[in-house]
Amino acid sequence: MDTTRTIQVFLASSDELKADRNTFGNLIRRLDNIYEKRSIRIKLFEWEDCDAAYNNRRKQDEFNDEVRASDMFLALFYKKAGQFTVEEFDVATEEFQRTGIKPKPYVYCRDLPEGEQESEELKEFKKRLFEEMGHYWSQYNNEDSLQLHFVMQLQLVENNRLDNLKVENGEVKLDDTTITRMENLRFAADNPDFQSMSHRLQELPSLIEKVRLRIEKHPDDQDLIDDLQKLLNEKNQLQKDFDQHQQLLFDTAKRIAMLQGEAITDRMKRAIEAFEKGNVREANIILDEAEHDATRNLADYRQSKALTEQKRQNVIRSIEELLLKASTLMADASININERIERVHSIYSQADEMAKEVEYDKEKYASLLFDYAKFLDDYGLYKDSEAIYLRQIALVEELHGTESEEAATSYNNIGIVYWGQGDYGKALKYYFKDLAICEKVFGAKHHHTATTYHNISVVYRDKGNNKESLEYQIKASTIKETILGTEHPDTIASYIILGSVYRNLSNYDKAFEYYYKALTICEKVLGINHPHTATAYNSISYVFMHQGEYDKALEYCFKALAIYEKTLGTEHPYTATAYSSIGNMYQNKGDYAKGLEYLFKALAIREKVLGTEHPNTATSYGNIASAYDCQGNYGKALEYGFKALAIREKVLGTEHPDIAEAYDDIGVVYKHLGNYGQELEYHLKALVIREKSFGMEHPLTAKSYGLVGSAYGNKCDYIKSLEYHIKAMKTREENLGENHLATACSYNNIGVVYKGQGVYGKALEYFFKALPIVEKILGSEHPDTATSYDNIGGVYEEQGNYDKALEYQFKALAIREKVLGTEHPSTANSYNNIGSVYYKQGNYLKALEYLNKAYQIFEKVLGSEHPNTKTTLGWIEDVKKAM
Repeated sequence: MDTTRTIQVFLASSDELKADRNTFGNLIRRLDNIYEKRSIRIKLFEWEDCDAAYNNRRKQDEFNDEVRASDMFLALFYKKAGQFTVEEFDVATEEFQRTGIKPKPYVYCRDLPEGEQESEELKEFKKRLFEEMGHYWSQYNNEDSLQLHFVMQLQLVENNRLDNLKVENGEVKLDDTTITRMENLRFAADNPDFQSMSHRLQELPSLIEKVRLRIEKHPDDQDLIDDLQKLLNEKNQLQKDFDQHQQLLFDTAKRIAMLQGEAITDRMKRAIEAFEKGNVREANIILDEAEHDATRNLADYRQSKALTEQKRQNVIRSIEELLLKASTLMADASININERIERVHSIYSQADEMAKEVEYDKEKYASLLFDYAKFLDDYGLYKDSEAIYLRQIALVEELHGTESEEAATSYNNIGIVYWGQGDYGKALKYYFKDLAICEKVFGAKHHHTATTYHNISVVYRDKGNNKESLEYQIKASTIKETILGTEHPDTIASYIILGSVYRNLSNYDKAFEYYYKALTICEKVLGINHPHTATAYNSISYVFMHQGEYDKALEYCFKALAIYEKTLGTEHPYTATAYSSIGNMYQNKGDYAKGLEYLFKALAIREKVLGTEHPNTATSYGNIASAYDCQGNYGKALEYGFKALAIREKVLGTEHPDIAEAYDDIGVVYKHLGNYGQELEYHLKALVIREKSFGMEHPLTAKSYGLVGSAYGNKCDYIKSLEYHIKAMKTREENLGENHLATACSYNNIGVVYKGQGVYGKALEYFFKALPIVEKILGSEHPDTATSYDNIGGVYEEQGNYDKALEYQFKALAIREKVLGTEHPSTANSYNNIGSVYYKQGNYLKALEYLNKAYQIFEKVLGSEHPNTKTTLGWIEDVKKAM
């Protein structure tokens, strides 16, 4: 069934604007190609058709019929107001007032050259337009401004929203098609803050390059190095501020577009005129009185609302003024951003209160609530935004029903809020509501539908439901490849998600395939020095890490870091992410000092840029806690672990899945301290959160079962330990399959319990179940494969089968020496284990040889006070006594 919708546009103007009409016609053809992908066609009633009226080949009333049949009526004026154009506008207005639906009439007036004046007819028309109808026209000074005005109105006709219009790198885009650049729009180009920021950004690259050239000649000049860093930091911060300023200016332009054709006050008219000339500060000042008048108008209305409709209308006009004030205030870069946020939050709250009281138009009220909630979202006020979104959804459902496009947009937005809060169940609930509408209205192969598939996939991935995530992301990527092509940013995003899901499924070949596909496209389309390219490098590094190729992983991490530092500077959150990745890689290599060095670099950036109470800062604290734990500095590990926990509890609440991770990290430190009661306590706390968030049969809940089982094992409560490890195993077998690494982990854990009980036959059975899974997925030379050999060797040692024990311990050692090197703590563990077997065989010289090797590594890497170092020294003393 063809569900294609047609939007008919009627363009009226005098012959003096022929060039603008031609430009407009070209724009319509470009837009028609864009909208065709959404099953929407745009039909323009061309001027050539209209021209016949003036040659008496058709009668004017036939054109008036075309006007009435159109969805949008556009009238362009320059110096004069032609008889037919004004008549057609009147016809359009009368028809709109009659139907309340269409055609939506819009008036555009081109700026006059200095010294020239508009005709008396045009002056009279504009006066009538404003005074009698309250209709405000759009002023434009070039074709770019006209095109943007129209595209905004087209979006509003399509779905009453302007969400698909965005500013990226100074380009105004509809989806991914550039409409114009901000510098071509007067409200930006003539804005003093825009001008000063833009000018400085143009100066900085040459200044940076000059300093770089001087550093090449004087590489040891620390002052030059410091100067370069200051310039890079300035460029990074200024670019961030400039991007934000452009977006806020554009948001104000969108707010004004929503007012075009609506009744507005004289104060709003003056503020709009000021803004469109680039003077947002003046617009903001003009609207200062609006806040005071709004309070007075509401008080007047409350006192006499039964007596006069006029006072109700005064309140409604105040609401419109407040919403415009919110936009101009946010776009006023002369005011501190935190002050702007606080004041705008208050303005929206005031407008909301007034709208509830005066029976505000429900469509406009729904739009107000949407903008209010989005503002709260954009500035991290998620808990406030949830309540506003829920009210907006209820209103949209009342107005349009639960299966409307408007409802789908609202469901998607609140789904994003719940996803950000970690409430994956509610996020999926609303995403699936959105999906049902998209599939019904747009079909299963539409880009809106693909976006919803993508969103559902991401939630399933974050929930740990990787099979479901894969299913929906494949659907999304297939549509994107067909509609947008394989080199589109949205398609690249799908490849990155697919790579992460395959990584979670331990299918590292597939993960690498999709990450590398994303990298290749990024390098080709965006260039080798683009932040997205760096992100692809970083993603690939984690595949190499999982495969035990730490040097290769570090190579890709450093590639990512070089790009981030060059393009974003050394104090950008993305640069912090690269430092964090490098720190984690060094941790895996056993170079804990290097690991901490980079983890603290990441922390310094996050504390400075994001603040001390941001979730990413908490992640840095958690990483540092783990690094100290590996070093045996358990006091520091707990200090940073509790810092991470405190931030997450404050920012995310006490039941967020990230809190469970923090509890687990703390539990692991208590295990290493030998405080098994506290270990168990924190792992049980994590389990409660995961069971509530994910249910009892989820892979992440299985992770908790495994940790709780190990804690019971450390307390020698083998019955409880086995109970939880079997729960974990069954959950993983059912959800991930018997050949998944997590399932192999459960087999190993159960083997450890049986070994502790002295049931060596059962222990070997489970260790040998784990080994082929690990060998198949990771290969025969992976550190995890070495761990499996180590486990088997340990059981043979307990059985007294020392030849078999040495066979498997040497297999483990060979891997660790090759992959991790001869100075890694895991390699030292192998030396210890081999020394232990030789000791039991009575081969004291060999035992001493290997125990000394272990001791030297532990002392060098972990320090003389680490428990492993002290324990190994004790064994050496025992061997010496036995000799």
